[in-house]
Amino acid sequence: MSSKLITKKELSIPAAIITEVAEVLLENEIINDIIGANTKTDEVLIEVQFEREQRDVIHHIEDMISDYQETEEEEEDDDDDEED
Repeated sequence: MSSKLITKKELSIPAAIITEVAEVLLENEIINDIIGANTKTDEVLIEVQFEREQRDVIHHIEDMISDYQETEEEEEDDDDDEED
């Protein structure tokens, strides 16, 4: 009898990329639940459950979130520069 270790993790997904993240979750059969939403930051909080072999998928999703946030920060900086 082999039991696989399941890891749970909460992720805050910007609403602007939720469909892309959902596609990755579905393609890789990652169990997930929406557990909250933050309308002030426009994010959806999800809990994912994954096995060790699926860690790379979770890292990819975290990279997607990070890339989006960095792009948003750069755009905000550019907007601030234009106002000066």
